[in-house]
Amino acid sequence: MHIAAGYSHYYNQRRLDKGGESTAAICVENLANWAEAVEEISTWPEYQPQPLRSLPHQAAYMGISKLFYKDESRRFGASLGSFKALGTPCVVYKILADEKNVTVCVATDGNQGRGLAYGAKIFGCRCVDYIHGHVSVGRADMMRDLGAVVIRIDGEYEAFVERAKEDARMNAWHFVSSTSWSDFDSGIPRNVMNAYMVIVEEALKMDPAVEDITHVFVCGGVGSIGAAVFLGFYTRFTHLKKTQRNEALALARFVVVEPLEADCLYQSAKKGEMCLSEGSLRTLMAGLTCRGPSPADWKILSWLASDFVTVPDSAAVEGMKVLASGRDGRDVPVVCGESSAANMGVMLQRPITQSSVRC
Repeated sequence: MHIAAGYSHYYNQRRLDKGGESTAAICVENLANWAEAVEEISTWPEYQPQPLRSLPHQAAYMGISKLFYKDESRRFGASLGSFKALGTPCVVYKILADEKNVTVCVATDGNQGRGLAYGAKIFGCRCVDYIHGHVSVGRADMMRDLGAVVIRIDGEYEAFVERAKEDARMNAWHFVSSTSWSDFDSGIPRNVMNAYMVIVEEALKMDPAVEDITHVFVCGGVGSIGAAVFLGFYTRFTHLKKTQRNEALALARFVVVEPLEADCLYQSAKKGEMCLSEGSLRTLMAGLTCRGPSPADWKILSWLASDFVTVPDSAAVEGMKVLASGRDGRDVPVVCGESSAANMGVMLQRPITQSSVRC
């Protein structure tokens, strides 16, 4: 994989090794029953499958055979418009199946907070969203508009996460996070991750030719969405390989994309162990400003991810422009946020292969 100046790339030579598989095994086992969550979410009144956009003219321009983009910009309406609107409402639904008169809280840059507020609103409970000092007023207002109590905490990621966790402990609230310190053996992180599998199931129904996919690009953060998507694709691929009895089938490369200033997954991959980013966390890709990985997600990523890439903010900006232009109006325009647009920014640097299929 060629990476331009200003970008960093690490190829994971430990991918798919037996040690990594063994370490990740308990996490994989605890996430194995995602079908129930997928089925439940599909019954919600506002649920609609979100499109897998084919971008043939952009693919031709880049010298590859096919290019797909999973468009989550209208998930449960434009006011939410993010894959994170899957995980947190699912958690609220599960909690309220067993309890009454609860309060849920989250530490958020915006999308997860809106998703939790939406879930609390439709299922009927109180929501408190904790945000850090760099979250915009507009994002905070969107959470309030959905009924959340918004508390702004000075400092960066760790400060507002710890405050949210401590307030939840003291007030007997439910702290909602996809981060798992215990291999997804508890309900909330597992329910978030299972809900994210909706994205994979939808994508595979719309383009079921898993054997033709050569690269899957996913944004970083603490690693939750990457771990979910990669595990979903890997599970389908191994099933296909077994049923076809075709040992020649090659697994796609799974690529994690992060901001240069919030590169905890990249740094962990380089060092061969989970570690924190030493970056400033100042980036346009606000949804990815995480100091360290989720321990359970890291076990899956270190086993399945092939490549870790860090990018400057300019990659996200350029990716947004190209996707929104629809290759000069010939492809369907895609309006997305900075965090997911960075994936396109990486691909714009140089074609990786002449016959790639990318999601």
